[in-house]
Amino acid sequence: MDSKFLYEQIFDNKEYGSERNRIPALYTLNDGSVMAGADIRYGHGSDSPNNIDIAVAVSKNGYNGWEYVMVNHFDDYADTVTSTDSASFIDSVIVQSGTGRIFMIADAQPYECGYLQCKTGSGYCEIDGKKYLLLTDGKNSDKLNTFGYFIGDFEDGFAPVFTRKERKITEYSVDREFRLYKNGEPLYSDQKGSQGVKIQQNIFYSCSDLKCYKTTYLWMRYSDDNGKTWSHPRILSEQVKNEKESFLGVGPGRGAVINHNGKERILFCVYDNNGLFKDPIFENASVIYSDDNGETWHRSNKIKIRSGLQKTSEAQLVRIEGENYKALRIYARNLSNYIAYADSTDGGETWSEFRADRSLEGTKNCMVSLIETSKKIDGKQVVLCSAGGNLLARADGVIRVGLTESNGDVNWISSYHLTQGFYGYSCLTELSDGNFAVFCEDEAAHLRYVVFSVSDSGTVNEINGDNLDFKPDVSPKTERSVKIKRAVARIKFRLGLM
Repeated sequence: MDSKFLYEQIFDNKEYGSERNRIPALYTLNDGSVMAGADIRYGHGSDSPNNIDIAVAVSKNGYNGWEYVMVNHFDDYADTVTSTDSASFIDSVIVQSGTGRIFMIADAQPYECGYLQCKTGSGYCEIDGKKYLLLTDGKNSDKLNTFGYFIGDFEDGFAPVFTRKERKITEYSVDREFRLYKNGEPLYSDQKGSQGVKIQQNIFYSCSDLKCYKTTYLWMRYSDDNGKTWSHPRILSEQVKNEKESFLGVGPGRGAVINHNGKERILFCVYDNNGLFKDPIFENASVIYSDDNGETWHRSNKIKIRSGLQKTSEAQLVRIEGENYKALRIYARNLSNYIAYADSTDGGETWSEFRADRSLEGTKNCMVSLIETSKKIDGKQVVLCSAGGNLLARADGVIRVGLTESNGDVNWISSYHLTQGFYGYSCLTELSDGNFAVFCEDEAAHLRYVVFSVSDSGTVNEINGDNLDFKPDVSPKTERSVKIKRAVARIKFRLGLM
């Protein structure tokens, strides 16, 4: 067997001392290299608030020789322990522009902050038409008007801290990693979970003299050398977050790059909870985009949802190319048993209403991955989908092959059953040699990398694998429940509710 097919597993050798990793991202770079991203979850598989960092692995061919780089790391807690008091990063999404610049956006969470704990507002104030990140030296309340400081403009890598009311410069300043200084000297605190280790204070840490507002921040870094080194972060929330929203986070996995009106446009999926209730039923997907290689960002309309879906959240973008129809399509997680989609014909600025693709079943309330490919079958564009095939639990992973018809509809012609057990988040990519790969959660907090091909008849062939018998482990009572749910879904679809 060709040695390139003996591909290596990624994040499977306790990289960074972690055995529990989640949230796969996967992207084939312009030179054919492949980048994979993952949450490094020290000693736990839980979401924020907890000790979570984000790393990438890069291979020149997508098969072996993976090299690891830590991209986002908070050190308020030792990597051997976790706590809900810890600052964290969660959920990464990757894309590369035509210039070669790789962008990663992740959710940055201050101490004690996650989806359920984030407060309403962007964490910024506006002064003379410009937004500045707010800080407090007291209790981190939900009232932004009590935050008495703000970070000024950066110059030579540092930004002064001002009093908000008098706008007077203070003895404090921050660097571009948001670490704190006083009179030009770094401020230190004890690292929690270790003995004798000092770490520099950061406005995201509970130990810091000055702290940022406890909400979710869209945190962007870029790399110009295929992921070997990364820029200082930029927080995008000031440009795209509504002040009435508490949570605004990314749809993890991969972004998209399109040509729009003669310019390159970079797009990422995001979702919010409208700032109403800490309840996933109020989540709503949208898109952020940049036309100047990541310098400035804008946000699309919030995409309307048909009632049968109940919500949309973590989403992925696909360029649909039918003979008589071309659009940018967004596929999203929702609460039905079908994957939802909406289309944009203006480059992602406005969208049609989300509706269910009733030929595309998937585990409800779980992230899904879809990509367009360069492959054609009978002259039609091939689209791939990775999702759980079990309608009751995150289980029974399925790779589906679809053909784009002339009117833009996707005809799903074949399925490959990848797992019979747990199957959570996943991310697909097309390799430079024409094969495909999926990076997926095949166990709770464990990631698996799988390479496969698609034949000219649409058959999926896993390299070093077999098409599993698809036998979901459900009781007769559960099977009846599934049949009832499917019947209800069909009725809703016919009534135009999905």
